[in-house]
Amino acid sequence: MSILTVGVGQAYTSLGAAVAASSSFDTINVLAGDYHDDFTTITHALTINGIGGLAHFIADSAPPNGKAIMTVGADLTIDHLEFSGAAVSSGNGAGIRYQGGQLTINNSWFHNNQEGLLAGAVAGGTISIDHSEFDHNGTGDGLTHNLYVSNIATLTVTNSYFHDVSAGHEIKSRAQATILTGNRIQDGPNLSASYSVDLPDGGAATITGNVIEKGVLAQNTTFIHIGGEANPSYPNTALTLSGNTVINDLASGTPLLVRNATVVGGSPVTVGITGNTLYGLQPAELTNGPVLADNNSFLALPGPALDTSHPWDGSAPATVPEPFSAAILLPALAIAAVLRRRHARRLVSGRRVASATLPGAPRMHAAW
Repeated sequence: MSILTVGVGQAYTSLGAAVAASSSFDTINVLAGDYHDDFTTITHALTINGIGGLAHFIADSAPPNGKAIMTVGADLTIDHLEFSGAAVSSGNGAGIRYQGGQLTINNSWFHNNQEGLLAGAVAGGTISIDHSEFDHNGTGDGLTHNLYVSNIATLTVTNSYFHDVSAGHEIKSRAQATILTGNRIQDGPNLSASYSVDLPDGGAATITGNVIEKGVLAQNTTFIHIGGEANPSYPNTALTLSGNTVINDLASGTPLLVRNATVVGGSPVTVGITGNTLYGLQPAELTNGPVLADNNSFLALPGPALDTSHPWDGSAPATVPEPFSAAILLPALAIAAVLRRRHARRLVSGRRVASATLPGAPRMHAAW
């Protein structure tokens, strides 16, 4: 197993070149900075880390494979990577297109793509996401989402932040099992999201300890939708919501926490809803189907202030293996000190424009 390094003064100036030179189970460290049109396809097991902050992969042009900035077909762990700008003629340009393996995403950011992460159906496949952020993804057609996962074995999302999807769903999962724990799933005040969570084929779903907010411009009064597209739903279908804080900031219509469209054995499954704190909802607005409800609190608006901070670990991996010298690091840090002040993004025609940086020049996101 080898360690390859990408960035200013390194053997590789692009991730694509490092991936091509790598072997199974290698680690690729990418110095924080902007990498334009650096498209990759992962066909063997790798670990890819951003060093000193987020390594930002920006699609200025359409990915040549018509899919994504990074296409994944093997076991992959990423940490402190950022993806933006993916757009293709089909409307499904993704930060990452998942096609196989066990995908682990830590401390990463997906924004302003047609799809944040788009996962195909993979028998036995797993995706785990922790301390990551998905926002401003979607084309506005209602068919593209911050996160869209097809039929895999398990989707696990923890300690992450989903917000400001453009007309689609914050999270859409067709996984056999979906586990959402400790996340912030918040539409926010600016864009018209649909469902907070969509589970159209059912599956075993556990939604625990999250903050889920329906925004003032939301297109749909339902927070969580389960079933409805697969008939019957997956035979293991079950849904448990516990310990969540739910906030209904949508003034129009009648809210519904869970729209239950499941069919298993000819009947809808019973949903468990326990120990949640709900602002702007009433007991009759928990679900339209059978329910076991207990110890839920129903409170008047306004709800608590929304936490809109970035979820990733601001310290970031800081160790850069040899060959890396102070003669290279110090000038790069000097560049970063200037560029940090210019790093604030602005939306132009619905897409963020990032300040220009040299490839691999560190961007210290912890200073935001």
